[in-house]
Amino acid sequence: MAWTEMGRYRSGTPDGNTEEFVLEKDDKGNFRIRNDFGNSVFEFERMSGYEFFRKVKSDIENDIEDELNDIWTSADDIDNDDDTSDPYGFSSIDSDSFGAD
Repeated sequence: MAWTEMGRYRSGTPDGNTEEFVLEKDDKGNFRIRNDFGNSVFEFERMSGYEFFRKVKSDIENDIEDELNDIWTSADDIDNDDDTSDPYGFSSIDSDSFGAD
């Protein structure tokens, strides 16, 4: 069975290096991903591979979104001041604080 290269993708590793992954397709329409060294190979039947990557993509997106929401919520809590009339906190700022006078 012959594998045809479809694309190459670089990914950062936790230790700051990069690794290259190769997406390949066989003559039956199946897919595989292998690292550039060839010592890690993941083979997928066509539709199960599609479902697998769709779910992985969704899980990663949800995790990143949750983390960003936590960061923004935390930042909003820190930025709150006593003046709640302006959600951006600008109502208590006057020209003196910017050296305009």
